[in-house]
Amino acid sequence: MKKIVIACVISSVVALGIAGGAGWGVYHYMNKGTTAATVAEKSDGQAEDSQDETSSIFVSLPETVVTLHDNEGEDHYMLAELVMVVDSDKDAEKIKKEEPLYQSITVDQLSDMKYEEVRSLKISEIRTMVSNTLKKELTMRKMATPYKDILVKKVVFQ
Repeated sequence: MKKIVIACVISSVVALGIAGGAGWGVYHYMNKGTTAATVAEKSDGQAEDSQDETSSIFVSLPETVVTLHDNEGEDHYMLAELVMVVDSDKDAEKIKKEEPLYQSITVDQLSDMKYEEVRSLKISEIRTMVSNTLKKELTMRKMATPYKDILVKKVVFQ
């Protein structure tokens, strides 16, 4: 009976040692990978452009409905919901106050396009197009850009 208990204790200690070593290895390997990725970003000059989403505030704009015309003159509708990413509550309040302006610029940009054009775009392309248009319009109006990024939450075509 003594031999069985001693064998169990020894095997438990060995198992804990192996598991601990594996856990330590994984932890340090993952930490080095993260550090290497951070160093690579800094060396590319993108350290300032990388966004820390943990401190970001997301402000959803109301759904925007855009009327699009196809090549045959038929009307189609696009429902889009955008989210602005900001750094502070002050910027979030500014976004909420200026949301009709952002929606107007978005509708103006998208309604000039044909249904087939918009439908063929990827979500990332729509996002980039809207972002560039907003930046350009705000610059023309001599307004500061209170958001750091725009996300497309929803797009529905009818």
